Amino acid sequence: MSELILHHYDMSPYSEKVRLIFGIKNLAWRSVQIPMVMPKPDYTELTGGYRRTPMLQIGADIHCDSKLCAQVLERLHPEPSLFPDGDEATVWGLSRWAETGFMMGVLIFLGEGGLFDEDFVEDRKKMAPGLDEARLKTIVPAKMLQLTQNLERLEGQLADGRDHLLGGRVSLADLAAFHTTNFLKVHPKTAPLLAAYPKLCAWLDRVAAIGHADRKELDSADAIAIAHDAQPIPFDGEPADLPDGLAYGDTVAVMPEEIGSGAVTGTLEPSDVHEIAVRRTTERAGELVVHFPREDYLVVKA
Repeated sequence: MSELILHHYDMSPYSEKVRLIFGIKNLAWRSVQIPMVMPKPDYTELTGGYRRTPMLQIGADIHCDSKLCAQVLERLHPEPSLFPDGDEATVWGLSRWAETGFMMGVLIFLGEGGLFDEDFVEDRKKMAPGLDEARLKTIVPAKMLQLTQNLERLEGQLADGRDHLLGGRVSLADLAAFHTTNFLKVHPKTAPLLAAYPKLCAWLDRVAAIGHADRKELDSADAIAIAHDAQPIPFDGEPADLPDGLAYGDTVAVMPEEIGSGAVTGTLEPSDVHEIAVRRTTERAGELVVHFPREDYLVVKA
């Protein structure tokens, strides 16, 4: 099996979710640091234009979005499981709800200012043109209350003394809630909120202690060379049925439903119902298959 290569930057909350998965599963991995803002030439060479963070590279297979990274790592390294009691729907549902806190925090940070430099703010405005500082200032109080509600519910979930959100063992839901909660510590507006929730703070410490297992740095050019010298792994399974008007082998565009995140074009490859796969070729990286989670992504004929 090819090495696990995570393309990320250290401050990325969604990357922290994947780094903790490496910790839970005690996996060796390579770390490629990517720029926080565009342009990201080596990153988009591999992804085909997708710009969000993180991405997990395994040879010539490029897995975009932390949700898909979790699925892939669980499939390749099933023990210890991210779904320890087998209740996948509950874990995915709690994970999705927990991550609603991320944009609440980001909007507060941008509305209050003082954390991100001008280049970062301008880059994120290109992803979401409606990010206007004057408007954001007016909604900070509402977002603070929404965030407080999320923290109250997390504290309540831990009120019976359990170690983790769904019981005694850590799950993907803990990691999703951790990265969207722990990053609140970085801003003076949101950091004081956590002091009111002692069980939540103790849980944050427990999750952080999982660590990131065996990390070694890798240059982005070397990661591209690894992709170039590899071949995508053939799909081995029952392909998902496609709706009328779409067929495997079509030239398609895959678009995150979040605006401004970059479409990727290629040839639609067989995959199961949980992911989208497109084949594309570049001069530097060779033949690649770029994978996306089905959730939150659209695939249409190009």
